[in-house]
Amino acid sequence: MFDFVHKNKRLVQLILALLVLPFAFVGVDSYVRNMSGDSDVASVGGQPVSPQEFENAMRNQQEQMRRVLGQSYDPSMFDNPEVRQQVLDGVINQRLLQTLGQNLKLTTPDAELRKTILEVPEFKVDGKFSEARYDEILRSNGLSRLGYEARLRGDLAQQPLQDVLARTQFVGLAQASLFRTLTEQGRDVQVATIDPAAYVAQAKVDDAQIKAEYDKNPDAYRAPEQVKLEYLLMSQAALANQVKIGPDELKAEYDKRSKEFSAPEERRASHILLSVEKDASGKPKADALAAAKTEAEALMKQAGASAEKFAELAKQQSKDPGSAAQGGDLGFFGRGQMVKPFEDAVFAMKPGEVRGPIESDFGVHIIRLNEIKPERTRPFDEVRAQIENELKQQKAARLFGESAEKFQNRVYEQSDSYGKLAEELHLDVKKTDWLTRAQVQAIAGGNQKFVQTVFSPASLSGKKNSDAIDLGNNSLISARVIEHKPSAVRPFDEVKAQIAAQLQRKLASELAAKAGAEKLAALNAGKDAGLAFGAVQKLLRQAQLPNLNAALVKEVFAADLGKGAVAVGGTNDAGGYSVVKVLKVVEPDASTPDKMKALEQRLANQESGELVMAYLGALKDRIKVEIKKGAVAEKIGGAEKADAAPTDRK
Repeated sequence: MFDFVHKNKRLVQLILALLVLPFAFVGVDSYVRNMSGDSDVASVGGQPVSPQEFENAMRNQQEQMRRVLGQSYDPSMFDNPEVRQQVLDGVINQRLLQTLGQNLKLTTPDAELRKTILEVPEFKVDGKFSEARYDEILRSNGLSRLGYEARLRGDLAQQPLQDVLARTQFVGLAQASLFRTLTEQGRDVQVATIDPAAYVAQAKVDDAQIKAEYDKNPDAYRAPEQVKLEYLLMSQAALANQVKIGPDELKAEYDKRSKEFSAPEERRASHILLSVEKDASGKPKADALAAAKTEAEALMKQAGASAEKFAELAKQQSKDPGSAAQGGDLGFFGRGQMVKPFEDAVFAMKPGEVRGPIESDFGVHIIRLNEIKPERTRPFDEVRAQIENELKQQKAARLFGESAEKFQNRVYEQSDSYGKLAEELHLDVKKTDWLTRAQVQAIAGGNQKFVQTVFSPASLSGKKNSDAIDLGNNSLISARVIEHKPSAVRPFDEVKAQIAAQLQRKLASELAAKAGAEKLAALNAGKDAGLAFGAVQKLLRQAQLPNLNAALVKEVFAADLGKGAVAVGGTNDAGGYSVVKVLKVVEPDASTPDKMKALEQRLANQESGELVMAYLGALKDRIKVEIKKGAVAEKIGGAEKADAAPTDRK
């Protein structure tokens, strides 16, 4: 039942994605350890979904968006209730599959779990699973073995349910061809744009209009709640910069791990492979084997000692698709990487020597040894930086562990200042200018709990150090509110110029749209509309052109060209108006069988996803799901409830 795991690349990629996230899930044991008295945000089949589990999912999604968008990432996008609801829906869907798996008694055998972990590339060093690397990655992501393996076991047990649904979908060639025609068919067009900037001078607004706009919706000009902070951040990365490793310690570590830095002998060989027909039992037919050996001896005579001639013959005669195009070159390899008869021959040869025929399970080989790379130990200077970095990280991890309790205690005991603690731990106390919630969240790498703590009534009124908050990835932070500015509607005089500019832009856009519609009507009436059209361009549904929004593109593709070219128009996203001459339909180029097969698979995957979502919807009718009213907003939203704030310490 679990054979699919070995073939399912998507699952392994998912596991890796979870591992590389600095704020990935924190494991079952961490959920239990961090449980607070807060009420749950939902329940699935009677089992609660805790605020911590929801927060972990939020942090996971935030970090994914940060990695995708880079500097364009804006944490405030997660202040949207719809986005937060989608994250909660994802947690609930996973719980539904978990509950169903438990009801069906689906489990993952220990051997399967172990095999999956051993195959994760991130856990390997020099191609082999490393216990030290495994623990290092889990530790750096705030995970324990127990928590990670429990989560992975659950994910593996769920996967067959999704796999069964995915395999039920099939998309035929006709359906894929129709989809391709609809998505890849284009239109030759010319575009003329009416710019609203040309109408700004005509767009006059007076003080009465500006004041009326302000009075109509004053909350639109509300300044967000802001704080000035003093905070202290302790991370393993920062502590690593404090660690000094002496030359004697580096050399001692090098001597201790000398085997780790040794490279075994490797040999570079080329070969010509001749295939041999086999009988029903899988053994080479005697006459075919004899013929292949005779052919091999003839080729050896033709090649002689010439490397160039050998490569030429390999390109012409070798049946090995992986090396024939490279003249038979197999590159460097060590012992244990080739079949035994081939390896024994190669490691008994001298450079430039040609041997054959050599029989293996693949056929008959003619081998030429090109080069020997002898066993060597990488010199100390070559690996010095690597050893120094590893020792720094090890010592920093220990130092972080030793300092974490001190940090947690001192921010509480010395609640009026970070000075003494910062001096002891050699850290810098940071002070900020005015910050919004989104900016506060960015300081803590997207951590929602930090935002909740900073903007809680206790923090805003007490001006005391907050509790130490675990940001994951071996990082702790504490903050103290120095000044607080509540959210308030900005005075009219302060926003008057802003409103005037908004109204002027709006009016200019309306004037541009009116002029554009008149010019389009004139053009369709056969008159000179005075429009300057650009060069002919190809418009595709999947690759839109500037100044053509989705609504206008839809009109372009809906235009009837039965009687020749037509013109359509509409407002664009820049606030202007675009007129489009639709000249002709452009059919897609002929596709290859491989591309059509890939398209069929993509459509099948898409339909499978839709089926999975439909199935999850049906599960909700069988497995009771309850979502606490307002829970998402209370735990993660812009206005946390007072009961969610940390206890005010006296």
